[in-house]
Amino acid sequence: MDSANKQSAVIAEVTQGTTPSSPAFKLLRDTRVSGGAQRGASRSPERRPDRAMANFYKNLASFGRSIEIPFSRDAATDILLESALCGAWSTDVLKNGSTKKFFTLEEKFEGGATDPYRRTLGCMVDSLSIALRNGEPGQMVFGLQALSESTATTAIASSTYAAPTPGYAPVTPADITVNDLFGLTTPKVTALNLNISNSLSPQHAWGSVDPHAIGLGLFSVTGSVTFYFSALADYSTFVTPTGALTLDLTIGSEANYKDQLVLSNCVVSNPDVDDPGATGTHMVTLNFEAMYDSSDAAAIVWNRNVA
Repeated sequence: MDSANKQSAVIAEVTQGTTPSSPAFKLLRDTRVSGGAQRGASRSPERRPDRAMANFYKNLASFGRSIEIPFSRDAATDILLESALCGAWSTDVLKNGSTKKFFTLEEKFEGGATDPYRRTLGCMVDSLSIALRNGEPGQMVFGLQALSESTATTAIASSTYAAPTPGYAPVTPADITVNDLFGLTTPKVTALNLNISNSLSPQHAWGSVDPHAIGLGLFSVTGSVTFYFSALADYSTFVTPTGALTLDLTIGSEANYKDQLVLSNCVVSNPDVDDPGATGTHMVTLNFEAMYDSSDAAAIVWNRNVA
């Protein structure tokens, strides 16, 4: 089956692990969906005179998936972002919280007369990695944990599939405005990595190898940013770990459809200045972690549809 014809979609779940009836799926602009169920079997530890394996037992199952998407935000990624931040969009504002947001991931493979379907149920975003590099579309990688998996050869009855909306071109760093980078004056940024983690843990109970629930762990937002070294303060300011600093980015080129990421209370530490040799430009890399900000009542705020 040709991978170019594959179609991936998501739908928010009202009941954890249950795909809504007549689901209105939102198509993803993914480049790859990878990972799979782990349903291992182990050899029975019993001794035998022939030394051969005679019996096996089933291991606990887990359902980890990964969705790769060029940096864009639409109806489908809105669902993924709610799950990543464990919160709900309030009009156009999303803040991190502790409300679990589950969804179903459906993958349709082009099989000609009969199309195979693979559905991963009770999904929740465990991690989100955002990478932004000069001259390239940004990349978002959503790491998932889920409760179960099913397969079929037909679509769910009365299901619909909405095209990505809005469907604008993927964002590159040329479309990013740095509103505030830890108080630095007009920094010339070349790269940023941002990592969000929910530290999820599948929860198993007697009666099934599949998890019955997914537990939340510590929430963290960490990252690094690289920019041109232009003054000693670019480095010396952060030799001692410094808190209460802001990272504020406006991302996108389409008016009224941009995104704004705000981390209002970061601690910045471990700066580094590289040496490219005789030919090249010195760059500074700063590491940061977002802390809870009482004014935002969150560690990270994601605003959508920004002018």
